[in-house]
Amino acid sequence: MRLSSAVTSAVLAVTMGLGINASHAQQKPTRLLIFAAGGPVDFVARHLAVKLSPLLGGPVVVEARPGASGVVAAQAVANAAPDGTTLILSSSGLLTITPTITKDLPYDTDRDLAPVSRVVVNATAFVVGASTPANNVREFVAFAKPLKEPLIFGSPGVGNIVQIWIETFKTATKLNITNVPYKGIAPVMIDILGGRIVGTFGDMPAVLAHVKAGKLKALGLVGTKRNSAAPDIPTIDEQGFPGVDALSWYGVLAPAKTPPALVAKLAEAIARALADPELKAKLAESGVEASSSTPEEFRQLIRTDRTRLAKIIAELNITAQ
Repeated sequence: MRLSSAVTSAVLAVTMGLGINASHAQQKPTRLLIFAAGGPVDFVARHLAVKLSPLLGGPVVVEARPGASGVVAAQAVANAAPDGTTLILSSSGLLTITPTITKDLPYDTDRDLAPVSRVVVNATAFVVGASTPANNVREFVAFAKPLKEPLIFGSPGVGNIVQIWIETFKTATKLNITNVPYKGIAPVMIDILGGRIVGTFGDMPAVLAHVKAGKLKALGLVGTKRNSAAPDIPTIDEQGFPGVDALSWYGVLAPAKTPPALVAKLAEAIARALADPELKAKLAESGVEASSSTPEEFRQLIRTDRTRLAKIIAELNITAQ
C-alpha cells in the first residue's frame, strides 16, 4: 500500500525537523542495543522505541546483545558507524562502575561513546522471597543475624550497580552476605521466586509486579525518597541503615564520532518521546521517572557518578571478581 501524500509529507516534516535524512531513516532501522532481554532496561527500551519511531521517521528496533555485563553491547556501539542508527540504552553501572573495576575494556567509555541523553531515573527495592519471615529491613536483620550460613544474594553480573548496593547494604547491616553474579536480572528473579537464593536489589520494573502479586517482599528502597508507585515501601535509610543510596538511571549513547548536530537531534527526539503523557504514565506506574537531558548534562552526570562511586569501590574493595 502506498502512503498518501499527506502521510508522506508528515513523515518528511518530522525527520527533516529533527535534522535526520528522511530516506535514510526510512530505509535503515535504528537499532537500540541493550545488554539483556527481559529485564528493566528491556522494559524501558521497548516503550521508548514505540514513541521514538515516528520521531525518527522509521522503526526503532530493540536488540539484546548479552555478554560481559553489558560490555559486549557497548563495544558493538563503539565500533558501529557513527550515523545515528546504532545506539545503546545503558545502565548507569556500565558507564560508571565497569570502567572503574574492569581492566582491559575493549573500548574506552569516554573516548568511544557519545552521551546522547539520560532517559530515566529508577526506584530500586531490596527484595526477598515471600516466605522470608520479615516485612522490613529491621526485621530482616533480626532474622538473619543469628544464621550461621552466609546469605546468598544475586546480581545481574559483575561490575554493575547491584554489586554496589549489595556491598553497601552488607556494610550498613553488618550481615554475612555472599553475592552471586548471574547473566541478567531475570534469572536472579527466577531463583529468588524459587527459594534458591535470598534476595537482591531490583529496579522497580523488574520487581513491582511480583511484589504486588505477593510473590516477593520489598523491604526497603535505595536512596532517600519514597516512590509514588509504591508509597508504602520505606527507604532503607529511614529504617536506620544509611549508605545504600546510589541511584540507578539509564541513558542513550551513540558511537563517539557521531556528528554533534545529529547527537543533539537524537537528544531532542528522546526528550519529545519522554514528554509524551502516555509514556510518562506507563513509566511512572512501574516506579520509573522519565528524565531526559542534554548530551552535555548526561556527560557530566556520568563523570560525577563515576567519581562518587569510585570512592565507594575503593573503600569497600569491590572488584570485578
